[in-house]
Amino acid sequence: MAKIHSIIQILVYVKVKLGESLITIVGLGKVGSNIAEHIVLKGLDDLTLIDIIQGLPQGNALDLGHMASQLNIDIKIKGSNDYRDLEGSDIVIVSAGFPRTADMSRLDLLKKNKAIIKQVSEKILEYAPKSKVIVVTNPLDLMTYLALKTTGFDRSRVFGVGSELDAARLKYYLSSILKVSNSSISAFVIGEHGDSMTILKSQSKVNGVPIKKLLDESQIFSLIEKTKKSGADIISLKGATTFGVAASTSSIIESMIRDRKKVHLVSFYLNGEYGLYDVCVGVPAIIGKNSVERVIELELDEVEKELFLKSAEAVKESIPHLMSNE
Repeated sequence: MAKIHSIIQILVYVKVKLGESLITIVGLGKVGSNIAEHIVLKGLDDLTLIDIIQGLPQGNALDLGHMASQLNIDIKIKGSNDYRDLEGSDIVIVSAGFPRTADMSRLDLLKKNKAIIKQVSEKILEYAPKSKVIVVTNPLDLMTYLALKTTGFDRSRVFGVGSELDAARLKYYLSSILKVSNSSISAFVIGEHGDSMTILKSQSKVNGVPIKKLLDESQIFSLIEKTKKSGADIISLKGATTFGVAASTSSIIESMIRDRKKVHLVSFYLNGEYGLYDVCVGVPAIIGKNSVERVIELELDEVEKELFLKSAEAVKESIPHLMSNE
């Protein structure tokens, strides 16, 4: 009987410890709201929603709570307009900011969003100094860099979701062209989450076979162009990208919560990896309970190396604008 009692005590302790974890989303626009829905559907952990618009996070929390109840998912969801509710957060997802419009350049978007991300990052430092930060706001690589520099956190605790979505788009087009299941495809896209993204023909494979052995150069060129344009295509059709980025973000969060040690493509601050320094760009990394646990340095061919370095340089060129007071 004593043994059974001890087992019950252990189970209760484990449940309480898991329940102490807290995910917070800052910014409840279309992207933030979709990420919240994915987190609830996966039953990942308790959730706090923060936005400056009165009633928006509270309404989302109530609506999501009703959904969770219908699906018998036990999760606590809180909506707030107060940054003090960041306290106790283990993971903070930053999706605050303006979405990109079809006629907006990356520099235009940078000017609109950098003040927002700086303010949010300062609040994270103040109220959740032990948290891990996931940036979703565009321009992704630059906003990730700004969040890292503003918080002063160890680089392992701050990363962005970008290349993961680019790879998902590449998989989608590969599946359509080759008439194969998504699950049979491994896609790798690194570098900027933007026009200079680098699609790795040598590493992207179908059932272990590199795509450059399955497609001719014209097909691969078309595939690359479709992948690069797909975000803009969605924006022109419906105003914003939402579902893909939410799925990518929740998948990464699940790897953190469950300590999956899974490889994801994230925008990360490089300090010598791939020969690059002081820039955030998309790279493959092992994600677990400690956030970014290790960057994986893939073997790139000469063309891929050159394209990747140019992509990183394209991001670095905007850092002076990012860090200026203008």
